[in-house]
Amino acid sequence: MKRIQTFAAYLLVLALAGVSSLKSAEPGHVMGKAIVRSVSGTATFTIPAGVPEKLRVNMELAPGTTITTGPDSYIYLNVNGLASAVRVAADTTMVIPTMERIGSARDSDTETMLDLKNGEIAGNVKKVTGNSTYEIKTPHGVAGVRGTDFNVVAGLQPTGEYKVTFTSVTGQLIVSAIVNSETIVKTLNTGESWTPGYGDVVPSPLELLNQYRTEIDAMITYFQGAPPPPPPTIPKYPTGSPPSGTPSSPS
Repeated sequence: MKRIQTFAAYLLVLALAGVSSLKSAEPGHVMGKAIVRSVSGTATFTIPAGVPEKLRVNMELAPGTTITTGPDSYIYLNVNGLASAVRVAADTTMVIPTMERIGSARDSDTETMLDLKNGEIAGNVKKVTGNSTYEIKTPHGVAGVRGTDFNVVAGLQPTGEYKVTFTSVTGQLIVSAIVNSETIVKTLNTGESWTPGYGDVVPSPLELLNQYRTEIDAMITYFQGAPPPPPPTIPKYPTGSPPSGTPSSPS
């Protein structure tokens, strides 16, 4: 039942973004790729049915690849074209299930999904075309991106449940999650966060928001030719410890 509810929440995000994933069965789709731009520390990638291998700069990753980062490490990626820049933080596992482009034009529609299993990611996604999709799946909730700077944290709690926090650093996110067996949809505007099962949308702490902006700006600057900053020596945001609130019982 939980799997069915989660899938229903995912479909709802797609509908709110104005796109149906059924178009993936249509002809004219070209498989996309992710390009590794920077590796700081240790990171591996695993293809389906493969074994972990060391991640290196300029590698091209196909859909279905799993990325894992070590302690005090992070990587920068272009995902499914140059319009998407993603920072994968330390101690993170993320799969890229979907990267597709419809047609060969530079401004063609795209389909992208990031599946954050645990840890933290941040990204800069330029405004996508009207028929494009860009989703971030987590163990508790799915976000639809239309042109946003975002940060998402997912951490396993002692209870065995995942605690996930979505943050819109700049722009808008539409997030759907199952809370108390009910599908809840929230719209996050610039500077807002939501932790499904832990209350309503709230303003992000200013210090945390500034740190997200700094990290995303550093990634964008690096893509423009500047060297990457050193990895943080002190955890800035312990995985699984998003802004506190009164918890509900996530399903």
